[in-house]
Amino acid sequence: MGYIIFVGYETDAERKRIDYLLDKWSGKAVIKKPRGTVIYIETKNPTEFLEELFSKLEGNVDEKVEVYKAEPLREGVEARKKRLDYTLPEEKRIVERFVGYLLSKLNASLTSSDAVARIYNVYTRKGRATIKVIISGNGKSHVTFEIEGFGEAVDFLADRIDEELKIFAGD
Repeated sequence: MGYIIFVGYETDAERKRIDYLLDKWSGKAVIKKPRGTVIYIETKNPTEFLEELFSKLEGNVDEKVEVYKAEPLREGVEARKKRLDYTLPEEKRIVERFVGYLLSKLNASLTSSDAVARIYNVYTRKGRATIKVIISGNGKSHVTFEIEGFGEAVDFLADRIDEELKIFAGD
């Protein structure tokens, strides 16, 4: 079964990541990135539209136009989530500095923060994810990382964070 996937992107970097994915999957699936234009139309009578479209084209329309029936994919791909919790014997400000260092090492960029949490976007070789960091405590500190994303990125980031936090904690 074939699928039509509409992907909007905002930056050249996103487009390049999509192109890389298409190259990667070209050996695993039939992938077409059509030249020209992609049209999605919902109508009870596509024949009338197609007749008008064909009348606008030059040459052999069979070589230029492919038509597929499409319906929304009901089985959703859901984001993966992982939560990491640590209790550390250090003061909150020291832990905040270390977490800031760790996230900069992961090339994370802060997207929002409030009195409770900071949220970061991270792009890795394994994909993109968001990391929500909550640090609390007095004397001892409690740190929670909530990682959300798709594919291997979540496990990759969780493993990296866990490894660094264990070293920091002296485990």
